Amino acid sequence: MTMVLRARDVMTSRVVSVRPDTTLERARYLLTENRFSALPVVDDRHRLIGIISTFDLLRAEASPRDASTVGEVMTPDPLSLAPDATVPVISHRLREYGEMRVMPIVEGGRGGMLVGVVSRGDLLTPEPSGGPVGRFVQRRRRGGRAGAPLPGASDVRTGPTVADIMTPYEQVYDLTEDMPVTTAAALLREYRITAMPILTEDRHVLGILSEADLVPDTLSGRRTAPPSTVGGAMTQEVTCVRDTCSVSDLAHSMASNRLRTLPVVDHAGRMVGIVSRGDVLRATAPVGDGS
Repeated sequence: MTMVLRARDVMTSRVVSVRPDTTLERARYLLTENRFSALPVVDDRHRLIGIISTFDLLRAEASPRDASTVGEVMTPDPLSLAPDATVPVISHRLREYGEMRVMPIVEGGRGGMLVGVVSRGDLLTPEPSGGPVGRFVQRRRRGGRAGAPLPGASDVRTGPTVADIMTPYEQVYDLTEDMPVTTAAALLREYRITAMPILTEDRHVLGILSEADLVPDTLSGRRTAPPSTVGGAMTQEVTCVRDTCSVSDLAHSMASNRLRTLPVVDHAGRMVGIVSRGDVLRATAPVGDGS
């Protein structure tokens, strides 16, 4: 008999959370330092009352309203599930609410005590050590981009344009259309990346594959089998950004259009890097921990 996995089996129980009176500077520091997409907001009894994401911070910065605390910009009364919720239910909810990448797990019903979180990454099954992922990494290290650090391993980049803050092409792991989705999912989980581009030989963007494309949803009612290759699962309509775009314009566009991760292209349309909400927040963060 196949064991049914539940939230308690896959959740992270040591959760970084904030209070509604936490400053936005502190929240941004916690998000960018830990490379999180969202933080649960709890009261003094550790009951879940909200959630604040990188999107909420970008939206606050783009707004003329002068907000200074988490409680002013958080999403109140967020969707949550109980520890005994099954993984298929969690997957379905995360896909149904596309902006969510983190599902809070609470005891005692909605607004109950926070006991953990489940991210989309937690729902991606890693490949065994030395399997396709290991072979893929070895090929990349032997290839033309040998020695490139893992994404996120470099120093924080600052500057006035997207080219100054993006992760450059040499440090980006791109995928191929014929790669199995199981290998791609393991790569996203291994390197804690939310999305990877799929490129032509001359570095034009064919598509992008994100965690949302890979999280299984057996409750969707779809009768066709899920795609087995990256080419079948990837999102083909990709929004790209020019390398000469200003960081301030990018931040406003991300906040206005709910954009998360964008390939960066040059004047000829060739990908030169990739940029995320986190990159924008890290690039504009003040010195210090915001406490």
